[in-house]
Amino acid sequence: MAAAGVGVLPDAASEKKEIPTSYEKFSGFVFKIQANMDPKHRDRIAFMRVCSGKFTRDMTVVHQRTGKTVRLSSSHKLFGQDRETVDEAWPGDVIGLVGYDAFGIGDTLTEDRSIVYDEIPRFPPEVFSYISNPNPSDAKKYRAGLEQLLQEGVVQSFTARHAPPGATLLAAVGPLQFEVVQYRLKAEYGAESTLTPSPWTALKWLEPHPSLENPGNLIVATGVSFGTDKFNQPVVFFPNEWSSHYFMEKNPELKLHDLPLEQTLRD
Repeated sequence: MAAAGVGVLPDAASEKKEIPTSYEKFSGFVFKIQANMDPKHRDRIAFMRVCSGKFTRDMTVVHQRTGKTVRLSSSHKLFGQDRETVDEAWPGDVIGLVGYDAFGIGDTLTEDRSIVYDEIPRFPPEVFSYISNPNPSDAKKYRAGLEQLLQEGVVQSFTARHAPPGATLLAAVGPLQFEVVQYRLKAEYGAESTLTPSPWTALKWLEPHPSLENPGNLIVATGVSFGTDKFNQPVVFFPNEWSSHYFMEKNPELKLHDLPLEQTLRD
């Protein structure tokens, strides 16, 4: 029998609790997303591990991150290029869900709204680069490919103030992840890309505060910039460690976190 999963209740004040595999309500979490496993279909598969209860094809569950109810009708087991429809699954089983573009890595799917799994953390990035499309005629292929790779979690993306027009800010733990993005854009989508390194070496998540409505009034070191993550949480980019300490000293009303706010509160 598979090990129990660790879940948390949706409100930040709740404690973690172990969800036993014997719990009757279905729950699971998405741990991987992969596109183009079958080049003929160009589809996207979200791999979900069942943690409790029984999975039944066509069942209705809650997608906790969005709060929406979804029907899981396209469920498969994959063997290379071959697929087999899955009608039932149990704790420990892995299912491939096809056609659910809203699903992301770490998402919880459950019949019980009190369960939110905290299995796959995001890590603070250390390198940043802007990626852009050098060929306007390939705009459609480039956008489709980059959107897919971001959904897979190959790298993180952020929005920065005063970003170059048409460029997307990528962030990663190491530069090799950027090379993977460029390689897959070319190999799978036929789209070239251009990388422009940014000067930042660190990022912090910010707790919401009225002063962030006018960040130009804050006292910051040269090279510091503000932005948001993909969930629209405020972030601040730093060129070096000193600028981070200076920011905290001059703006004590603002609280910084190394991890996304909801993850920090759960840990």
